[in-house]
Amino acid sequence: MALPIDVYRLIPAFLASAEAQSFSAAARQLGISAAAVSKNVRALEMRLNIRLFARNTHFVMLTEEGADFRRRITPLWQALNQALDERQLSEEPSGLVRVSVIPGFGRHRLMPLLPIFSQRFPKVTIDLEMEPRLVNLIGENIDVAIGQRTATDSRLVGREMCVAYSKMAASPEYLARLGTPQTIDDLLSHHRLIHRNSGSGKLMAWWDDEGSVNEQQASFIATSPDSLVDAALSHMGIVCLADWYLEDHFRSGRLIPILEPFWPQARSMHIWYPSADIPPRVRVWVDFVLTHFPPRS
Repeated sequence: MALPIDVYRLIPAFLASAEAQSFSAAARQLGISAAAVSKNVRALEMRLNIRLFARNTHFVMLTEEGADFRRRITPLWQALNQALDERQLSEEPSGLVRVSVIPGFGRHRLMPLLPIFSQRFPKVTIDLEMEPRLVNLIGENIDVAIGQRTATDSRLVGREMCVAYSKMAASPEYLARLGTPQTIDDLLSHHRLIHRNSGSGKLMAWWDDEGSVNEQQASFIATSPDSLVDAALSHMGIVCLADWYLEDHFRSGRLIPILEPFWPQARSMHIWYPSADIPPRVRVWVDFVLTHFPPRS
């Protein structure tokens, strides 16, 4: 049986409806509306010039011609899908994946993993943009965004990864000189090293109150968190930053965590991509990231 090329896009609606004996059930299986299923089946009937289904208000049933068409087309359709699946599995993912990520997470969490990814998928090139800004994935043609927020768009798929913790710290020398604060009020008599977001221009809050910092309270302000860490290591004051900037210095003892009861609430990190139907080059990157940064159980 030779079928016109435009018939092939209509076959999934026919086969799903024949299996479910319901346009509504077929629609749920295919992820489209029942009206779209009915329209596609009707278009197929007109194209083939045969009546495929007998319809009533509760279900649809194959006609004799419809059952015959199903018997003929099902093995061919299954063979085609199997061939396509085998081709996708045999093809090594390749191409460019544009990734937007908040700078600290990119520098301290993703970069150490890139050699592993590159060895596993040598034909995939990661184009990593590390800027602290709100991105528009679809408008900017970005494949994946990793961070705490992105532009609102119902077409995006967002999956939770790990959580981010902000912590307060200072050097042992600084604390020996000025004392270790025990309460938030104690910070008024200390030197505070404050991060200004270079994307928004805002000073970053030290706890869940966004008004918890201002220029008058700062001894030093920088858009680079690494510069703030350097200042803390030079005994200039207290920082409040994401844990990926601080954890190595905690282990070495060069910085001491302080005021733990007042640390900001942990925030979820998400990975975003434009739709569930993404090309293999993007899928392997998304799966790789989620494997290394699983969500909280």
